[in-house]
Amino acid sequence: MKKHEYEQNKSFFTFRNIGILQLIGAFILVGLPISSSANPPEGAKLEEVVVTGSLIRRKQDFETASPVQTMGGEEIGDAGAARVQDIFKGMTANSGSQIANRQNELQGLSQFSLRGLGVGSTLTLVNGRRAGLAPATDSSGQLFTDINQFPVNMIERIEVLADGASSTYGSEAVAGVVNIYTRNDFEGFEITAEGRTSVHDAHQIGFAVGSSHDEGHFSLFVNHAEQGGSTRSDFDFLTRGNKLSDGEDGMYDSGTGSPGRFNLATETSGEFKRSGDSLADPDCQKAGGIQETTTDGTNCHYHFIDQRRMIAEETRTAVFSQFDYDLTEQLSLFGELSFSRNEVRDGIGGVLSRVFTDDGGFYVPADHPFNFFVGNSNNSGIEYKGPEAFKDDSSLKAVDLIYRGRILGADADGDNLADAKTVFSNFRFAGGFDYDIDDNWLLHTNYVFTNSDYTRAQPRDWDIITFAQQIKDGNWNPFGTRLTDPNLISPKDESKTAGNSDTVLDTFALVKNDQRNVKQSVMEAILSGQTDWELGGGNVAVAVGAQYRALELEDIPDSRYQVPFGGERNRLNESLPVIFGTQDAYGVFGEISLPMTEELELNAALRYEDYGDEGGDTMDPKLTAKWNLTEQLSLRATLGSSFQAPSIRQILGTRSTGSIDDPVDSDPFKITVFTDGNPDLTSQSAKNKNLGLVYRSDNGLDVSVDYWMYDYNDLIIPDASPQYIFDQVHEGNLPAERAVRSPDGQPAYTTGKYENRGNAEAAGFDLVGKYSFEMDDLGLFKLNMSSTIITKYTSSQFGDIKGSRNYENGFGSTPDFKANAGLTWEIDDHLVNITARYIGSYKDDQKDKDIDAQTTMDVRYQTYIDDMLGGSTTLGIGVTNLFDKEPPPLASRPLYDEEVHDPRGRQIYINLKQSF
Repeated sequence: MKKHEYEQNKSFFTFRNIGILQLIGAFILVGLPISSSANPPEGAKLEEVVVTGSLIRRKQDFETASPVQTMGGEEIGDAGAARVQDIFKGMTANSGSQIANRQNELQGLSQFSLRGLGVGSTLTLVNGRRAGLAPATDSSGQLFTDINQFPVNMIERIEVLADGASSTYGSEAVAGVVNIYTRNDFEGFEITAEGRTSVHDAHQIGFAVGSSHDEGHFSLFVNHAEQGGSTRSDFDFLTRGNKLSDGEDGMYDSGTGSPGRFNLATETSGEFKRSGDSLADPDCQKAGGIQETTTDGTNCHYHFIDQRRMIAEETRTAVFSQFDYDLTEQLSLFGELSFSRNEVRDGIGGVLSRVFTDDGGFYVPADHPFNFFVGNSNNSGIEYKGPEAFKDDSSLKAVDLIYRGRILGADADGDNLADAKTVFSNFRFAGGFDYDIDDNWLLHTNYVFTNSDYTRAQPRDWDIITFAQQIKDGNWNPFGTRLTDPNLISPKDESKTAGNSDTVLDTFALVKNDQRNVKQSVMEAILSGQTDWELGGGNVAVAVGAQYRALELEDIPDSRYQVPFGGERNRLNESLPVIFGTQDAYGVFGEISLPMTEELELNAALRYEDYGDEGGDTMDPKLTAKWNLTEQLSLRATLGSSFQAPSIRQILGTRSTGSIDDPVDSDPFKITVFTDGNPDLTSQSAKNKNLGLVYRSDNGLDVSVDYWMYDYNDLIIPDASPQYIFDQVHEGNLPAERAVRSPDGQPAYTTGKYENRGNAEAAGFDLVGKYSFEMDDLGLFKLNMSSTIITKYTSSQFGDIKGSRNYENGFGSTPDFKANAGLTWEIDDHLVNITARYIGSYKDDQKDKDIDAQTTMDVRYQTYIDDMLGGSTTLGIGVTNLFDKEPPPLASRPLYDEEVHDPRGRQIYINLKQSF
């Protein structure tokens, strides 16, 4: 999109935002409680609700034909959920979510991902309305909802529709829908607090207030949470992989340290080139910081295990409020207002510069105050004399050098890390009305506006020209004496001491500031009701509606890295254009429910959606059936199609980070991954089927078994993984510009492009079972089990990807077997829960070796105390991962799969809820 087109569209968004302020004012006025009466007005009719997966208003006891799994407050408590992402482990159908992001822009964010089909293939709703989109994307360019923006204490239950639902909800519902229902009937006042400890400490506090009156209800939920950070050395499974003895290279060992290595500098045509053998700084072995350096004589090795935080520090504040108000007997208003701010603090230590001034390094003049290198005896290289020799012999003459090393090294790690601060701010407003046309027909309208901001301030971003000049001027000491003897006075210039000052550092250590923003507006109207057409099982019900969605994205790199819109990138300097983009979608849809008999109900839905030139249009049908074979046994089936339009980022391009093993020497490197956009992308589409058997007995036993299948077409993924690109460039099968190295030969970045790349098929089973029974004086016992078994996952491009980490392609990690089983015992005012969670083994395709299976155990105790402090008190104590199981390591390195496993080990927590 061109700049002038963006400005025209932006005025449209600005106009809408003015209306939002008026709506917020109405929200506050209408939401104020008029009286504290909790009793509904006399003659109130039974509430009708929208069931997840359907647009037709139903009575609350309706059971959908689509496979919907529900997690209520008890299941959320059993998961020990401190934030919404902790609920993932209770959902076996969820696979491929980013749950423990390390050192990238997704830190602090989490999202649902059903069936491993990608985070953009699962639509997240709040009370049936779109939840908004985060200002970041995953590595495949998909936009998603950051679910950590919502306070946990607002949630009543979460319903997961594990079935394609584009015919009902539109794009992004290919794999299914997650619908977060809030506590919209909460009354009173509630305070919650929790503290937990693992490799780091965390705590949170929250409160809720709710009030009902004759015309409606208002509630407010607030949560504030803080989490400490952890560096790599806090994790035993990482330190065991970092071999530092006997000269062995470790996982976190770099041959480029600080101090670094030196060569004789030879001037040719005004340029300095390296000559002779490399010589490590002789102080390297002694130059200690948080982690010691070592030397092999040629290189100064830097052990950077604590160069970054494994888990970032976080401070989160989230607010959610809602109201409903009966303006007349027929007209009801409703609204939701939420805000969240998440400050994520990663740490940056001795980062490596990819830009140099002199033959892969920096020129150090012979007269530098701390240059104590001289020419060797045959004048072919250098040798080190040291400060004492120069002090004793004033005739010694140093030589020009080229320094190769990091600007800062181990002395900048651990406790000396500089905070890289990322702030995510989210605002969401939803409002509308329900109008009862008559006893059978209802008009529902809603408007949702979301605004998500991303700002990142990354320190230790080097101004290389100034750095090089400070070395030339003798103001910056690149030699090991800056660490081993910072108070050393130069015998060559008695005004200079060896230790570097922060004043000089500040001249070239800059802060890189990036900004992003995503806005989404959704307007929707639905007419639903019951017709006079009667079949054997009752009257036919229908729903028809229309929806308009508008999306706006801004991506503004730091001004020092910007190039004009449409200008060429300097990828090594990571120069990027400012990006502005908009995307609109129009949809019309309908649904009909046909109760053929008292035992058989059929449903049909159809949706047409148009994305214009950026995604095209699509028509998606869905048929569902529910057949009650007996009073206890039911058969359900669905058949439909879904679609997913290309995201703005897939059209415009993305920049992200990735990890590879250098094909030259197998050393690991963090690199930049550029994936160019593609305006010619077509929408992804999928055909989905589900066949399920449901058994609900009168004695507390509920069991469901569902077989599901997805046939995914025209998948949008990068044309190759970063590892594949580097490997193929190394073997000469791809052009060198696809995988670029920095001047010192280290991997720097890869270049790819988003493409429609073939098809994929996935199939499997979901099993859910619950059984509850009482035993005389022993109380109530509840057993529950859930499992997802993937029986097929194939790609036309990559073959069989079932049970794979899928590192080499654009798919998520898909262990082919996950299961949870729990026992809850309730007696009097006490509750005890034990839950076992199993994740099966799967293949690390980066090394073609297995990642081991893992079983963890969670334990929770809860007790209720009435009439304490004038209300009721709930006290809970729990342990997640009771036996402190480490995440199984990747086959390629002693890291873990952040889409599957939690690195935090055992977490002990205590929480308190006081209700009035």
